[in-house]
Amino acid sequence: MGVPRAFLLCLFGTVLCPTGSGALQCYSFEHTYTGPFDLSDMKFPSISCPHGCSEVVLSLDTGYRAPVTLVKKGCWTGPTAGSMQSNQDALPPDFSVVRGCVGDFCNNHLVTHDVIPNLSQAPDPPRLSGTECYACVGVHPEDCSPDKSRRVQCHQDQSVCFQGNGQMTTGNFSVPVYIRTCHRPSCTTMGTTSPWTAIDLQGACCEGHLCNRDSVTQAFNTPTAAAPPRVPHIMTLALLAPLLVSSLGGPLWLSI
Repeated sequence: MGVPRAFLLCLFGTVLCPTGSGALQCYSFEHTYTGPFDLSDMKFPSISCPHGCSEVVLSLDTGYRAPVTLVKKGCWTGPTAGSMQSNQDALPPDFSVVRGCVGDFCNNHLVTHDVIPNLSQAPDPPRLSGTECYACVGVHPEDCSPDKSRRVQCHQDQSVCFQGNGQMTTGNFSVPVYIRTCHRPSCTTMGTTSPWTAIDLQGACCEGHLCNRDSVTQAFNTPTAAAPPRVPHIMTLALLAPLLVSSLGGPLWLSI
């Protein structure tokens, strides 16, 4: 289904976007998963959307095969310009993908964990730092209690242990996250952010085997101010250009 010319014009701010007739039908869904997910056999409720449909996947990983993933489908309510930003040196690893489209029930593409790259990539050749830490991630403090956490041998330059908490947010859907894992001595924790999504973490690092056993609900004073600035990964034009392509029937993709 092609994108109406008026829709493209309203995205560029040259005309007012219609809010009445001609609404689209979109799938509606939001859930948080710990581990792989598969939505292919699910039947979603539908909602009426004035401008378009959207689907979002946010994932936070310990880097040691323990992810928590937020999935949301609904109306496209985000801004029409902005940049996805990330810090490639930050840990724990995270991932975001945002997809907007125009067409009835077009937000049906992000259905399995296969959309997420491997965030637990082991170094090749496999080298260990000699440090052992607790590793866990969850949406409840008890998910990350020391007795439910794994003991992992840290990779390469990850010679300190990390513990922290934060939130994963897209639109008005937000979930808390609690995490323990290995980290680099820099302890940089800035994650993915954009005008549509955010993965915010605060935490602290410590030295010593299995030292990250303290409470993950405490308030942390994270030295993010001294961390290097986030590097824009997809700029404004990267958002607008796919929208022009979508006039031929294709979707808009934003990911890092």
